[in-house]
Amino acid sequence: MSSQNAPTDSPGSGEAAPLRLSLLKLAGPTILGNLLLSLVHLAAIKIVASLGDEAVAAVLAADRIYMAMQLIIFSITTGTTALVAYAWGARNPDEADRVLKLSMSIALVASLALCVLIQFVAQPLVGIFGLQGALLVEAGEYLKVLVYFNVCFAFLAVISAGLRAAGDALTPVYVVAVGNIVNIILAYVLVYGAYGSPQFGVMGAAYAAGISYLLVSVVFMALWCSQRLILKPTPQPFYSRERIRHLVRIAVPAGIEQAFFNISIIGFMWVVSLYGTEAFTAYGIGVNILSLSIVIGMGFSIATATMVGQQLGAKHPEEAERAAWRNLRIAFGIMLVIAVLLGSNARTIGGFFIDSPAILDYLVALTIMVAIVQPMMSIEFTLGGALRGAGDTRSPARIMAMGILFGRVVLTAIFYFADLSVYWIYAALIADYVIKSLMYLYIFRQGYWKTAFDRT
Repeated sequence: MSSQNAPTDSPGSGEAAPLRLSLLKLAGPTILGNLLLSLVHLAAIKIVASLGDEAVAAVLAADRIYMAMQLIIFSITTGTTALVAYAWGARNPDEADRVLKLSMSIALVASLALCVLIQFVAQPLVGIFGLQGALLVEAGEYLKVLVYFNVCFAFLAVISAGLRAAGDALTPVYVVAVGNIVNIILAYVLVYGAYGSPQFGVMGAAYAAGISYLLVSVVFMALWCSQRLILKPTPQPFYSRERIRHLVRIAVPAGIEQAFFNISIIGFMWVVSLYGTEAFTAYGIGVNILSLSIVIGMGFSIATATMVGQQLGAKHPEEAERAAWRNLRIAFGIMLVIAVLLGSNARTIGGFFIDSPAILDYLVALTIMVAIVQPMMSIEFTLGGALRGAGDTRSPARIMAMGILFGRVVLTAIFYFADLSVYWIYAALIADYVIKSLMYLYIFRQGYWKTAFDRT
């Protein structure tokens, strides 16, 4: 398990040799791994769908809050990716190891804090979607189970980010694929009580997800400690104020960006829930369908972040810019094809997940709107990844805030108070992506991101 661009030189102050990084080898495995993860979420929805629309609503609400609570972990991994890629490009594997250990330590503390906090906030958080009675209790318990296993997920997220930043995107896919298979099988067994297992209903999907996180983290820990990964742990101190400062200055704006994103999603879902359970369930399923295309964008985002970070570490800023534009052209073409496939098969796709005619009509309209934003998503993900890989996480945070404020909040409020249908609320998604894609193109062309590491 190694990478073709593993550093062999000693770190120096001069310019490192040019790097040859393959987009296919970086983005391909990342897309596949994230696609498998998204399919697991969709499989969980399909498995619990036979328990009724309310069961699906409970899972969607708990999952959405859980993903929002992950913003701390995702912000840490953004810093991990940028700093590990920069160290790897500078031929300094010891620094990459120190960054990885520091990130793991911070993620561990954050995860343990969430385990304590969730005892008090689980039901109020899922309750914002209008869940009541037994459904509210069940969704709250579902969320608690996911958070209890969050320590495992945090370790998995950090070490996967570090490996991808060093150029090894395959190993995380191999290991996580095993966990995903276990997740789906366990979800079926525990939800329905198959093969002599107790029947846990909706909670079975939560237990399955947690156990799969535990399994994958144990496998990763064994590989890492046995020196079988490209990032090898060495006995050395990893804490320093300077390193903490670098990580925090990259992670905090990324965390703010994630906070804006998740608050907007939750707020958007809350507004949609005012139109009834059918509209809410359709939007929840639509978001999961959207995640299938998001993972492709995320693959390009992570790959571009790795390329840009390593090239800047090697002191090749112009090559970093060329890589970003090249990746954008490829991503744009691929996501344009996805747009056509989604739009032309909206009813078929929606019918796979839900039988209710009312929900299906909402879902078809939302899927078509999701198809429209695909090319713009390629701009956001690719150029956003380039900026984050360069250590500039402030610009994506500003762009996210502007897109949410004018594309979602303002328009959604206008549509809602004008008493327009929920279809208009869904359409605010398009305005959000128009604003963000235009801002990304403008800021990236300015070129200030090339010196972002020097300012951290």
